[in-house]
Amino acid sequence: MDYTRRRFTGIALGLCFGTRRGNSASPGSRPGLRRYRADAVILLLGIPVYKRSGVGNGQVSVEETGEGAEARRTLFFAAGSDPKRALGLARLGWMREAAHGPEPIPAETEYFGVLSSSPEESLDSARKSVAAPPAGRSLFAAVNGRHTARLSRSALAHFEYPSGAGWSDRGLIEKAQSAFAAATVWRETAWPNWPDQAPPTFLFQLERLLKQRAKCAGAYVYNEQEYRLELDAPQQGGPPDRLLAIKGSVRNQRTGNRTLFRVWLENSPDSLIPVRIEFQPRSFLRLTFEALPA
Repeated sequence: MDYTRRRFTGIALGLCFGTRRGNSASPGSRPGLRRYRADAVILLLGIPVYKRSGVGNGQVSVEETGEGAEARRTLFFAAGSDPKRALGLARLGWMREAAHGPEPIPAETEYFGVLSSSPEESLDSARKSVAAPPAGRSLFAAVNGRHTARLSRSALAHFEYPSGAGWSDRGLIEKAQSAFAAATVWRETAWPNWPDQAPPTFLFQLERLLKQRAKCAGAYVYNEQEYRLELDAPQQGGPPDRLLAIKGSVRNQRTGNRTLFRVWLENSPDSLIPVRIEFQPRSFLRLTFEALPA
């Protein structure tokens, strides 16, 4: 389970959203949207040996509808590789979290995510994946969860789908949703540390900590496991961009596995959508998401 969660953590690190509110009367209001270009660096013993720009893309959005008890806030991130630029590798993932009820303590939070299988654990295995003939179908994992006061409930499902599908493929989304059949095993956990509220989820906790613009930490729950999210104090960059660089880490409280990342924000109190996101999902791979012009 932690194997799958680490993949989701890597994909989702770009999910940092602003707080701008659209027209609450509009069901699909979208007050925040940013697109990214993905660049990759291959590392050998920590030393960059190969760089390539534009190996994929990403997108972040936030939707806010309703007010008071009817308020709903949705955070979404999607990313995928371009096989033509990524040596033939087709990888994608997307994640959505939705909070129901007034901020800052919603009555309920639900999440849903999809990720293609990524078995490359070493540089050698990555070379073998690149050299292998393209597969017609790939294995995907989907996660589905819901948090209410003191409780979390979630399930994982696996399914096959054509390898060439993009993250916005409606058939892929429908297949992921249908993978949770009546026989799906749902797990439920009680969390005494949150007796009167839904346990935090990753995206909303990350957003809350970024607002503080200080060294801070907080816990969240995903897939029935507890994680600790830590952020360092922002560091002012130099010319020409003068961005605020923030280092962070995610630690699985059960296994101790730790994922490091960095985000760069505009130097403004209201800026929470990163201009740049960097993380290292593998020892041999570093990915950077650069915001595209609006």
